[in-house]
Amino acid sequence: MAERRLLAMLRRIHRSEPLARDVRVDALIARVRSEPEDPRPGSHRGAGRLLLGDDAMRAVVDELVDAGRLVRRGHRVRLPDHEPLLDPEMRQRVERLLVGLRSAGVEPPRVDALASRLGIPPPIIDQLRTAGELVAVAPGIDYPRDVHAALLERLDRMAARGPMDVARVRDELRASRRYAEALLRARPRRPRPKR
Repeated sequence: MAERRLLAMLRRIHRSEPLARDVRVDALIARVRSEPEDPRPGSHRGAGRLLLGDDAMRAVVDELVDAGRLVRRGHRVRLPDHEPLLDPEMRQRVERLLVGLRSAGVEPPRVDALASRLGIPPPIIDQLRTAGELVAVAPGIDYPRDVHAALLERLDRMAARGPMDVARVRDELRASRRYAEALLRARPRRPRPKR
């Protein structure tokens, strides 16, 4: 019964979070435990309460890994046939979102508003951030990965020419103060070269 419930929960997680590569074992066990009571009669195969402790559930996960029914990566597991992909229609919507953000340059519109117009649900946006396709630099300011990398490169070149402040970044990038501040805050600190 524990095997069936673990595998069924992992299938549901993979369907609801298609960009997630894998799931932490403890999170999987917690999700199985948080399921509401099974409405089927106790005599039904697979029905009833799950009475195993966490250690026993981890042992079941280990058995599923040994049997090849799960793939393990550290403390994370996935189904063997799961690849983090969006369905074609959602992938097309996401591509339109990324194109819209790229075309806006330094001052992209709020992702949630654009995603809503394109029919992309908020969990997909969260998964895009987790997968690294979107980089959130401040609340409401997200850049596609390639645009963010290009902006960081520009900031590095600017830093090589002198001290960085919001006014300078704003002027050189031709961006509003809000975007300049967000980019400066999100920029990784680089060690200063010794003279």
